[in-house]
Amino acid sequence: MMPYAGSTIAVRPNVAMARRGRIAACEGASQPMASAVSPSAFSGPILTVSSATSWLATIDRRLGQLIPEPDGAGDILPHVVRSALCGPGKRVRPVMAMMACEHVGGDPADALDFGCAVEMMHASSLVLDDLPCMDDASLRRGAPALHRAHGEDAAVLASIALLNQAFATILRAPDIRADQRLALLDALTSAVGFQGLAHGQMRDLRDPAEARDEPGLRRLNHLKTTALFLAALKGGAEIGDASPEQEAALIAFGEIMGFAFQLCDDLQDRTAAAEDIGKDVGQDRDQRTFLDLWGVDEVRTRIRDAAAQAETALGGPCALADYAAGLVRSAYVEL
Repeated sequence: MMPYAGSTIAVRPNVAMARRGRIAACEGASQPMASAVSPSAFSGPILTVSSATSWLATIDRRLGQLIPEPDGAGDILPHVVRSALCGPGKRVRPVMAMMACEHVGGDPADALDFGCAVEMMHASSLVLDDLPCMDDASLRRGAPALHRAHGEDAAVLASIALLNQAFATILRAPDIRADQRLALLDALTSAVGFQGLAHGQMRDLRDPAEARDEPGLRRLNHLKTTALFLAALKGGAEIGDASPEQEAALIAFGEIMGFAFQLCDDLQDRTAAAEDIGKDVGQDRDQRTFLDLWGVDEVRTRIRDAAAQAETALGGPCALADYAAGLVRSAYVEL
């Protein structure tokens, strides 16, 4: 698999090796929650995609700090939570939160904890999605799904713990002003309940075939994927004190990129191998997706075109557009 020629995004390494390294980094970084990351970790403006991806180690380290240590030998919940949270991943949502903050003139370090909260919410949703009563997945991020590794009881409790810790992180983040916390909580809760993940998963499980026309699929994709992207971008904009015009541009950008990412996911499910992407494939074989409406070639074209549309939404070339375009273009080439 080759990276897109115009991108500095590297193709993901072997998922099993990456998982061991990322969890080790997260475990080794565990500290009391009050510990803050110094803003000096982000010196100067972010000018390239490669500098944005260099934040991954900082994000992983902070995720480790935000999960409490076990309170005794028999306390396995923190370990199970780390297994769900600290496996290999692109950390797209925290990176986007930080880049959105900087895009509107803020300090990306201030958005680190909020980005980590969004990542916790994302990880929580994946744990639930994989359960036998949901998608019945066996593989996630190159390792057994959490319920396969630790049992369904531990998986459900870890998902709840991650959900709660996401909100706690926003409430306690040292670099978020008190007057911003309510807006950030609103952005995240809106992406989870009736306007986001839970509603999207319910519709994915229960919608009849006739509801999966183009408008229905667009609504489903918004709930399942775009809503959490928008939460990350809105939160970054709030922390960076964005103007209404700047926030509107970021929302338009998020709608485009969220849709493109869901198309990539649909394409992976039909065309990729499980060992290459670290998760089960063929999960949508009995469900209608945009591949059934448009065909593989048209879906690939829509993914490719999203890069230019995203740049236009942000008013021209910028680091955020380049980062997101590199991700979808890389997926487009890999698939």
